Amino acid sequence: MLPEVTQFEDTVTLVSDTGIQFMDFALRLDPRKEPAGEFAPMISGLICRLSYNEEKDFFFYEPEPEKVEKAKPAFSVDMKSSLELLDGIWLPTPFFRFMPPHRFDEGPTNWSRMRLVKLATPDIDGNTHRLTMAFDSRVMPKRDGTAYLAPNEEDISSGVSFKLATKASETRWFLAQPWVNEWLLEVFNEGNAHRSRAELDTDIRANYHLAHYLNLLSLLSTPSAAQQSTARAKVEIPELKVVANDSNGLVKPIPVDLVLDVGNSRTCGILIENHGQAGSGLKQNYVLELRDLITPEHTYNLPFESRVEFAQAYFGKDHCSVKSGRHDAFQWATIARVGNEASRLASRRRGTEGSTGLSSPKRYLWDENAYGHGWRFNCSYIKTDSEPYATAAPFSHLINETGEALYSLEEDDRLPVFMPRYSRSSLMTFMLAEVLAQALSQINSPAQRSRQGHTRVPRQLNSITLTVPPGMPQAERSILNERMLQAIGLVWKSLGWHVGEEDPHQDQAVSPRTPIPSIRVEWDEASCGQLVYLYTEVNENFAGHPEEFFDTIARPDKTDRERITLATIDIGGGTTDLVITDYRLDRAGNTGSGSNVHIVPEQRFRDGFKVAGDDILLDVIQDFILPSFEKALQNAGVKAPDSLMSRLCGDESVSAQDMILRQQLNLQVFAPLGLALLKAYEHYDPQVPQEVTPQSYHQLLGDNAISKTVLDYVNAAVRRDVGGQSGFDLYEAQISFDLQKLHAAFLNDQINITKILGALCEVVAHYPCDVLLLTGRPSRLPGIQAFIRKVLPLPPGRILALQNYRTGGWYPFHKNGRIDDPKSTASVGAMLCLLCANHSVPNFYFRASALKPYSTVKHIGVIDLNNVIKDADVLYRDIQSEDYKIKLPEIGVGDAADTPQLEMRGDLRLGFRQLATDRWAASPLYTLRFTKAGREKFSRAIGENGSAPLLKVRFEVKPADKYTRKQYLVSDRLSVRDIESNCNNVNFNPRSDLELELNTMLDAGLSETKYWLDSGSVKRK
Repeated sequence: MLPEVTQFEDTVTLVSDTGIQFMDFALRLDPRKEPAGEFAPMISGLICRLSYNEEKDFFFYEPEPEKVEKAKPAFSVDMKSSLELLDGIWLPTPFFRFMPPHRFDEGPTNWSRMRLVKLATPDIDGNTHRLTMAFDSRVMPKRDGTAYLAPNEEDISSGVSFKLATKASETRWFLAQPWVNEWLLEVFNEGNAHRSRAELDTDIRANYHLAHYLNLLSLLSTPSAAQQSTARAKVEIPELKVVANDSNGLVKPIPVDLVLDVGNSRTCGILIENHGQAGSGLKQNYVLELRDLITPEHTYNLPFESRVEFAQAYFGKDHCSVKSGRHDAFQWATIARVGNEASRLASRRRGTEGSTGLSSPKRYLWDENAYGHGWRFNCSYIKTDSEPYATAAPFSHLINETGEALYSLEEDDRLPVFMPRYSRSSLMTFMLAEVLAQALSQINSPAQRSRQGHTRVPRQLNSITLTVPPGMPQAERSILNERMLQAIGLVWKSLGWHVGEEDPHQDQAVSPRTPIPSIRVEWDEASCGQLVYLYTEVNENFAGHPEEFFDTIARPDKTDRERITLATIDIGGGTTDLVITDYRLDRAGNTGSGSNVHIVPEQRFRDGFKVAGDDILLDVIQDFILPSFEKALQNAGVKAPDSLMSRLCGDESVSAQDMILRQQLNLQVFAPLGLALLKAYEHYDPQVPQEVTPQSYHQLLGDNAISKTVLDYVNAAVRRDVGGQSGFDLYEAQISFDLQKLHAAFLNDQINITKILGALCEVVAHYPCDVLLLTGRPSRLPGIQAFIRKVLPLPPGRILALQNYRTGGWYPFHKNGRIDDPKSTASVGAMLCLLCANHSVPNFYFRASALKPYSTVKHIGVIDLNNVIKDADVLYRDIQSEDYKIKLPEIGVGDAADTPQLEMRGDLRLGFRQLATDRWAASPLYTLRFTKAGREKFSRAIGENGSAPLLKVRFEVKPADKYTRKQYLVSDRLSVRDIESNCNNVNFNPRSDLELELNTMLDAGLSETKYWLDSGSVKRK
């Protein structure tokens, strides 16, 4: 979407050292009606754009302020050709130190860029173009004899202004800069590649490349008095003043808290400013907004895709910028893009070497091994024949080849990355770093400070809160915490806020210039959804009287009217979770029935399963989308469409090039069609008859949705199969959205998630729940709601889907006072938890500190390929917790008592479940396998009396780390303690012969794993 255009004051403050800051402006232009630029040569060999005096009918320029020099035009350049040539191109901007009334300094020269782009369609106000101005806010030290490249400390302390220069006398020295001239020359040559070299050289000698730039610059100017014109400026660019980003200054920065709900499928965030007033957190908050760095005229403030892609952020021609004397101008702090931008990059990837990103790094948190294929930059929108390795300053100078922060390693191991084999787990660091960089830019952006008030006061990040799925093992939660810590440390170092090689979180010698935010990875997503409901009911509907709400909502058979039980089924993109929590009113021993009470939570049950929204999408693709593709292939004459589909979108082994194209076929065609069907289904009403009409893929996907390479990939496969020209057109394939059939599939258990929902509803029915809440985007689907009401864990009136639930205006993501996307309940609930933990929510005293989760790892054993742990395969039963870690049960008595041993005959997977019944779905946790040395030993091992070799492995629990203890959590990280075997000819070492690796991927098997969104393999085997 297009960002809101802010009506800035005449002078705007820019906060120093806050990365790259953006300002957005809108213009309404008709290039055909804009007057052409008239140009005349100057003595310096440059040209100037002449102004026109309308009243006296003559052209002139101003060699000095308020001095008019008449001139005759030597040539003209129409505005239309200039706008076409420079459309969407980053250009250096003459934004200089200004001394009223007319004097400009010669600099700073390399701290401002501009980009004007024509919109595909005018915006709601009729504007046809968007201007994005970018400022590198880093301050450079002032040194005698060096170029004035960026604002310095003296500029800040003296409060000088900076202003856009547009007149000839103000800009001629800037255009004479070799690096500026080279930049504009390259743009001119690239935009006129279709013309002959002789023609270009003639125009270049006449300075046409400068003429186009001056035409563009003229659109940003204000008519001078000498023009005697009544025309208004097309856009008003304010003056700038730079203020210090200093915690120790006279003006104390406003602390800002960031709340993030990072999902497997989508992520959303909220920023909360603390203005020092009671309850300000519920008023001074706003949604995290991401700026698209490829098309910076777009921003996104809705929940965004969790996809991450390696891609460099460019703000023009860096090789020209370096020649100014500033080597690090406009360096974005990170090297990965997220959200819509990442999705667009992934679907348009051209290269075949290595990988460029992941559908969701959260799915691969467990995988800390080096990624053998290596990582490349996605260059979909850059004219290049190759994809370079994913390394770029400053970020790559701070990590090793597996993506770990150098400061987190031993001193001898601190080798910067040469070949990027970042672990898939480390991509969570890259993703969080990019989100953090975007948040830091947003909180101090001129537009955001203007909206929040206190526009001249800097903002600083105070804390970061991450939500987690209820069923996430503590081992994974600790990794997520470490990823967030490293993301902060790396961004702080990239921005120059911490210098040196030490850990910025612990460095006693060098304090960070900007304080480091605290981290909370504490509250689960489903509990946060409950808090949204609880707060809304108590404060919005019952005027701050929890006792009245509790009495109203409690089941009629309850005797304790000050205790309620809420259950939540939260269906995300990657996990479906259940939390059941008791809430009681705590009067601290006092009698009475007033509203001045604490609300104290106590979790009764929580669990989660890795079957969720993405699995619904996969089922829809397989059962409702692919049949239409198969029929289109049959109509084209393909005799065995099933076999062809196995190559195009199945798991048949293909070349590296075809693997990329298979992924893109899914990202460009099948997944968008599946999402379109689900979006239509969200509005399905079983009571209203639906007309099923065929539509083409083109009608549903739109123009240019499928790249030429993907079309050629499918067409070539069809031609090979039919043995010649087929006339097959993927765009013209027909599909019918039968919503009634999809609804029946949910009710008839044909969608995989219904098996999980049935089991969770069975648990809900076991507890005396007062209300069952449904949260997460898939909870909007009529089939989900209908299935839950079919199994009826509670009376229908006590089952509440939070979609369209009326919250009022306090809810940051509300649409007309209602929840439109239930995905947002997790981040909003976490915001409430944070505010309650800080005791800053008036008339709502929720004890967030009491939300302490217990370990769901109760039974550990060997998990089969159906993700079931049979009773005979359970190794540890009824696991309890003590001293911040799970306690493995022992067998035997006295000195002979010890933990059970696992028999190992080859690689295997270990998993866990919470309930004692083997029909309860289990979750994978570890892969136990031989190392290369162990495999060789086992191959030549001979058991006693010539029997087959057998190992008996005993495990132990690693002690809780500092983070786990601080959060009052429980460590469940296992390690191999010792090995016994029946072999006499070899000895096995637990450290060198076996490896126990965390692996929570549902369909992991024992080989390399790729999720279907990463592989494109969507056809059923």
